[in-house]
Amino acid sequence: MNNGNNNQPEPVDIHRDRSVSPLWLLPILAFALAGWLVFKAVNDAGQRIQIHFSDAAGLIAGRTTIRYQGLEVGIVRDVTLSDDLESIYVEADIYPEAVQTLNTGTRFWLVKPKASITGISGLDALVSGNYIALQPGEGEATQNFTALDGQPSDTPIGAGLSIQLRAPDLGSISIGSQVFYKKIPVGEVYNYTLSNNNKRVLVDVLIQPQYADLVTNKSRFWNVSGMSANINFNGVDVQFESLSAMIAGAIAFDSPDEGRAIEDNHLFRLYPDLNTAGRGIAIKVELPENSNISASGAPIVYRGLQIGQISDVRLDEARSKIIAHAAIEPSMSDLLNSGSSLLLEEAELSLTGVKNIGNLVRGNFLTLIPGEGEPSRLFKAITKDELQEKQHGVATFDLYADSSFGIKRGTKILHRGIAVGRVTHVKLEKDKVRFSVIVNTEYTSLIGSASRFYIDGGIKANLSSKGLDVSLPPAEQLISNGISFTSGGSKKIAKNYTLYSSERLATLAAETAKGFARFTLVANELPPVSEGSPVLYRNLQVGEVTSYALTASGVTLSLNIENKYRHLVTQNTVFWNRSGVEVEAGLSGVKITASPVATLIKGGVAFDDIDGVSNKQNGRFKLYSSLKDARNFGQEIQLTASDARALAVGTEIRYQGIAIGKITTITPNFDKGNVNISARLFPQFADVIARAGSYFWIVKPKLSLTETKNLDSLLSSYISVDPGKGIKQQTFNLGSAELLNSGLTVVLESEKRNSISEGTPLLYRDIQVGQVVKVSLGDLADRVMIEAQIEQKYRHLVRKDSVFWNVSGFDVSIGITGATVNSGTVDSLIRGGIAFATPEAHPLAPIAKADSHFLLHKQAKSEWKDWRTAIPRD
Repeated sequence: MNNGNNNQPEPVDIHRDRSVSPLWLLPILAFALAGWLVFKAVNDAGQRIQIHFSDAAGLIAGRTTIRYQGLEVGIVRDVTLSDDLESIYVEADIYPEAVQTLNTGTRFWLVKPKASITGISGLDALVSGNYIALQPGEGEATQNFTALDGQPSDTPIGAGLSIQLRAPDLGSISIGSQVFYKKIPVGEVYNYTLSNNNKRVLVDVLIQPQYADLVTNKSRFWNVSGMSANINFNGVDVQFESLSAMIAGAIAFDSPDEGRAIEDNHLFRLYPDLNTAGRGIAIKVELPENSNISASGAPIVYRGLQIGQISDVRLDEARSKIIAHAAIEPSMSDLLNSGSSLLLEEAELSLTGVKNIGNLVRGNFLTLIPGEGEPSRLFKAITKDELQEKQHGVATFDLYADSSFGIKRGTKILHRGIAVGRVTHVKLEKDKVRFSVIVNTEYTSLIGSASRFYIDGGIKANLSSKGLDVSLPPAEQLISNGISFTSGGSKKIAKNYTLYSSERLATLAAETAKGFARFTLVANELPPVSEGSPVLYRNLQVGEVTSYALTASGVTLSLNIENKYRHLVTQNTVFWNRSGVEVEAGLSGVKITASPVATLIKGGVAFDDIDGVSNKQNGRFKLYSSLKDARNFGQEIQLTASDARALAVGTEIRYQGIAIGKITTITPNFDKGNVNISARLFPQFADVIARAGSYFWIVKPKLSLTETKNLDSLLSSYISVDPGKGIKQQTFNLGSAELLNSGLTVVLESEKRNSISEGTPLLYRDIQVGQVVKVSLGDLADRVMIEAQIEQKYRHLVRKDSVFWNVSGFDVSIGITGATVNSGTVDSLIRGGIAFATPEAHPLAPIAKADSHFLLHKQAKSEWKDWRTAIPRD
């Protein structure tokens, strides 16, 4: 049936797809990545090695690293225990870049953090944990190694300069001991071994790279281990480099500037200490006997600074000299000349001070005194005495005495209490003691051929009319005597002198050598004496009257006093008549003083020292009629005045109303046109008044409408005085007016005197600020010179441009408009006056200087009176 055939399914044509699915790419990539990772892991693992350790402290598999110079080159993979339980085996991988280091000579050791007195090492292990250090070696490749117990002693840690030090023994040096430069640690010791012949120790040192240039071929190394102590008067001085150096040992070094750089492993000598290091230029010094120089570091000093030191003291080959070996700083080489000297500085003890007292404990030292000459390395030490003797112009001579008087070497030679030399030697020669003396150059002129030397020390006592005078010398001379001397004779210095036991004996010896001393006395009349009459000093005859003569001014007597008593006559000596019997009667009774029999018969002259008595007239000693008159006379002075009106013999000299003296004579001087006035000051006032600066003036009464002054002189004028404070003086000028407390003296020049006179006031705004003290003609008589004084408190008012005018009387001006009358004050109408003013200048002119000259105008200009200048006190 056709319909049935139409319902049959149609056949399907099926085709198989043979292409690869994209899903397969994922596993392929996974396999490729895994392969790459395996390859990388195998490649990165490097070389597997085995290291044998004695213990596994701090070793952790997968964490402990292997390092070479701080760079990680491997890691521990496994840590296992050996079968016998006595060893540890470490399986580790070495990274490929370090595989070439795996040789039989390669060394491994465990690095742990370590702290000690010398410092801290392995500090990086403290943070990251212990690690294994690797040091490459030589040999065949291998994978099995045995670790060291610690770092190899011959291997420095890190970079730097390696050097070797040679020493006779190791001392307290150890591995890790620090190396110092100027007390800064710059390296450390990393190994030490014996030398090839086993006689020396070789110490290996590593200097840090930043300090490598400090080591040169001139460097010196020395041991600074432990500590040193120095005991002296300043206390105990303990020195050590550092605490680590004292415990673990240390080395120090220094380097002169002229050194050159060195290569690694340069060999140096290690000295036991700084003293034997011999830093500087080696010299030899010949020492004197008993020099007390320390052989272990006695310093050599120049200008107070140490420039070297003694390293050794020994006898020379002939055993006749003591030779010291020393080293001087190279910078001082220019001072080491043949003309240079080394001075032995010794301790000196005295009451006036202590010098080099430390030498008593540590020994003496040397001071370098530079000189000129060729370079030298051999010197001779000299003492201070020998040095002085070499100086140009010094004086050397000998003193001789019967006894040593306690004088020793070093005793000072004194002149007026100043040390000018010293005793260098004391020696016994037969029956005399010889003192060798040296005097410094600047004082040799004080010594003459007739100089007298004597012992100066101890307490001196002098009994005089004033009582007992005890002189206590300085404490030093009470314990140790000195030698003083007098100057005399020619400038030629003798080879030897006699040494006297006291100044008195030296003086007497000098006077005896001269014979007699002659003196001339002056008197108003001849006392009852004759030729041969004795001259007495405290009733002891010391001379005699040789002659007398009559002169126009009186009588002169000539005396001879034995030279041994010549020293008794001084500047204060007073002579008086000592003849007969002196009777002194008073309310308390009668006192009779009898002279010695010789003076009762022949008359006599006595003398003694009395202060405050005028003892000379025209340069000659005065002879008083008695001791009483001499004591009561006082001091004679001479006054010079332009005239003597209102003065008479007996006129008193007063101070603040108290009589302190009187006029004795008034004599005109026709040649000079003035008057000479002789006066005497009472003894108790003479020492104060008779001095430079004292001012004497005549006091006269002053009466005016505005002032009444000096009424006590109405009946009789007198002389007043203002004491000075200068040296002693006997001649003065007598003024006619009292000096103001003057701060300024000026000179006014005028054509006429007008009414100006001494005492005329100086006015400033009608206030008296000074006065005229002198009116005189000028040198050419063409003007009047008026000297005026301005009081101290007003001196600032007078300037260089100040103007002065006369305000005496009154002025009448008549003109067309009438008459004008100008007058000053009532006082100026009577006494006269001088006014002045200062211009209104800015700035003010300087203050006028003393004795400045100004023109005195007849009258003031109108504008001068209008000035209102403000003048401050300077």
